[in-house]
Amino acid sequence: MLAEAPFAIAISVAVHVPQILLTSLSWRSLLPPGARPPVVAMALLRWYRESANALLPAGALVGQAAAARLLSRRGIPGEMAGATATVDLTLEAVSQLFFTLAGVALLLGAGEGEGLLGFATAGFGIALGGAAAMLVFQRNLPLSLLERGLTRLARRWPALRPEWIRELQAAILALHADWPRLVAATLWHTAAWLSGVIEVAGILWLMGSPVTLAEAMVIESLAQALRNAGFMLPGALAVQEGAIIGAAALVGVPPGLALGMALSRRAREVLLSLPGLLAWQRAEGMAMRQPTGPRAPGPGIRAWAVRVLG
Repeated sequence: MLAEAPFAIAISVAVHVPQILLTSLSWRSLLPPGARPPVVAMALLRWYRESANALLPAGALVGQAAAARLLSRRGIPGEMAGATATVDLTLEAVSQLFFTLAGVALLLGAGEGEGLLGFATAGFGIALGGAAAMLVFQRNLPLSLLERGLTRLARRWPALRPEWIRELQAAILALHADWPRLVAATLWHTAAWLSGVIEVAGILWLMGSPVTLAEAMVIESLAQALRNAGFMLPGALAVQEGAIIGAAALVGVPPGLALGMALSRRAREVLLSLPGLLAWQRAEGMAMRQPTGPRAPGPGIRAWAVRVLG
């Protein structure tokens, strides 16, 4: 792909870098204003998560957990870092649900026929199921079970605090009640999803198969939703390519060109993620050599939760 379509990959990179920035602003908006790290620092943490998601099994979860831990090294209380990372991941899924719904509406509104309804419904169902599962799990954490597990681990690693899991859920529930921050974070994620439409339209235009923005939105929304079915695979390997080819076929893009677009995106992921993993490793090494920073100024997590929840 680098030899055959370097400009297609360049378009993909040029669009995705601002996407990383937008999603980092979403996470940052969930933190208390007085404790928010610089935008560049949040963008780097999001880059680490993206790199893990592209190249590691279950990378979205692994990368988000590691990014939250690195955030706590910047003085954010651990439970707040974990809560904002968890809620941010959920809001990403919720915003994707709205994005997929818009794509399904555009597809059905174009009158493409009832034969496409099953494919579109599958994409919407996956997006809905993922968002609902995250919300239900967060609000109904098996606290006793998790606390017992942490108690056993604490016998070997005394630094672990079994009560931390209850503090984490308290912080998550406090964020669930903070609607202004939830809306702001969702809007940032929605902007990131919409920018992916530009990536699809730009790559297909360069490959000689131009599509309208509405058609590009159908491709991007359904492909991203179906990609979630491969969340346990590194970068949803093969699932992502199949999802793009299937979604592109709905608007008449030939499979060969759709595969070219999918491989352009895959090449971009590798080009950005390999240095991202190396940068993540370096950040981990620096965090291990430095003492944990002081807590951020302002009220602690308990006072913050009490103020929000009343």
